[in-house]
Amino acid sequence: MRIALVVDIIRQEEKMIVKSLNDKGIQYDVINVAQEPLPFNRALDRYDVAIIRAISMYRSLYSAAVFESVGVHTINSSEVITVAGDKILTYSKLFKAGVPIPDSVIAMSPDATLKAYEQIGFPLIDKPPIGSWGRMVSLIRDIFEGKTIIEHREMLGNSALKVHIVQEYIKEKNRDIRCIVMGKELLGCYARNIPPNEWRANVALGGTPSPITIDEKLRETALKAASVVNGEFISIDILEHASKGYVINELNDTPEFKGFMLATGINVAEKLVDYIISNFS
Repeated sequence: MRIALVVDIIRQEEKMIVKSLNDKGIQYDVINVAQEPLPFNRALDRYDVAIIRAISMYRSLYSAAVFESVGVHTINSSEVITVAGDKILTYSKLFKAGVPIPDSVIAMSPDATLKAYEQIGFPLIDKPPIGSWGRMVSLIRDIFEGKTIIEHREMLGNSALKVHIVQEYIKEKNRDIRCIVMGKELLGCYARNIPPNEWRANVALGGTPSPITIDEKLRETALKAASVVNGEFISIDILEHASKGYVINELNDTPEFKGFMLATGINVAEKLVDYIISNFS
């Protein structure tokens, strides 16, 4: 068996995956697509599996597509990356499947965004369909803040960033929940607690991880969300709604798992390598 670990930046998670590959005696190559070109070449079929770990959505998407063109199994697939990397596509799949999401309105112009604000009501969340680590996710408390956000987003060059997902602000608990699914197994879940002087729970913004008890409804919600997008190794961000219960906020096709490991003690990198050995060797 030979594995390609596809990266653009090597983070702690990728180092842990490399350690697990070494520990299991698996042959692998680390391919940094920020530095090396990826040819359409039959020689790539020497790999059995490509673990797609580029931070950039488009680098991940296109890397997966190139490997898939020669029959290499990718984790995750280009199909999964396309859907999970775009929050509107994610919500579309989840809503169609009956998986709870926050009340959301999609607006594609400044005028439509102002109408969406009226429909949702303040305070509300406004975020673009692409992006991670809580970047460009705005808590808007009144029309003045809203108009400022609209003006700023209109100045951006990327057309996708001018599209607004306008959502209800779910604030029942001072945390969100992150779960990781691998294959058809829920590896676990933990809470990301909101730090002082912040309203977002992202670990990248100072959110602190803590263990939680997984009830059956949480397990069911996380597994169904992953299955709807065919996610093979995916993280699910879940909010706790006063009337709806668990609602899916986001999916991530390149899950970071430092916080998960701190809270749960589960070695995700080792689990990933074991999963690959069990299913593709």
